[in-house]
Amino acid sequence: MTRQFHRPARLDPEVAESIEGAADTASSSELAHRAAQALLGGRSLPDDSHGSYDDYDDGASDDPGEWITRPGVVAAVAAHGVDAVAELWADSPATTLPGALWRLFLVREWIRRDPALIARRYATVVDLNGAGDTTLSRFEAARAEARPVPSPEDLRAALDRVLAGELDDVVALAPVLRVAAAFLRALAAGSDPAWIVDDADELADRVTRRDSALLATADELAEASRRAVSGGLD
Repeated sequence: MTRQFHRPARLDPEVAESIEGAADTASSSELAHRAAQALLGGRSLPDDSHGSYDDYDDGASDDPGEWITRPGVVAAVAAHGVDAVAELWADSPATTLPGALWRLFLVREWIRRDPALIARRYATVVDLNGAGDTTLSRFEAARAEARPVPSPEDLRAALDRVLAGELDDVVALAPVLRVAAAFLRALAAGSDPAWIVDDADELADRVTRRDSALLATADELAEASRRAVSGGLD
């Protein structure tokens, strides 16, 4: 049976307790960053700093209670579903690691839940007869940045790997962010830049319900990719 996506009002205490170190985290924002860092880097920093944990003196961080580990996050995902952990990232800015992961999560859930809809939008042939300059300009810009565009199945497979904690570091996330941005631009160019159109939809979110949500999210993912390469995706 296909697992349904649910957005909990807050992180379930059982999930939080299953992530090593989460019980001692003072704020949800810090926990969001720590869980995101752990998922991609093995373990998070012991405080609010966003540098590499290799820069820290090991003697200052020997207490395992100060760390959120990759095994802890991966175990929480396995036990409770990735949506339970991803909910931590929902309010994070787009140019942060948890914010980027939240957007990737929404794309992955959309592909998983609505494969037929996305396949139709992916295969749409754009009729530009009689199109105005604005439409033509938007289409050309999207097409230029969207090649080559992966299939929905290939993108979902890449996102599955990210959310399963299979990437080694944030730099490895950059091409996935770039490809996801290209995919969303292609969908917007081929049909409509709207994403989720119903407030009652389970995937209705400030990210998915805004004007031209596919293009706006594509821009954010592209910027996150650039920051991931330069070390600025904190």
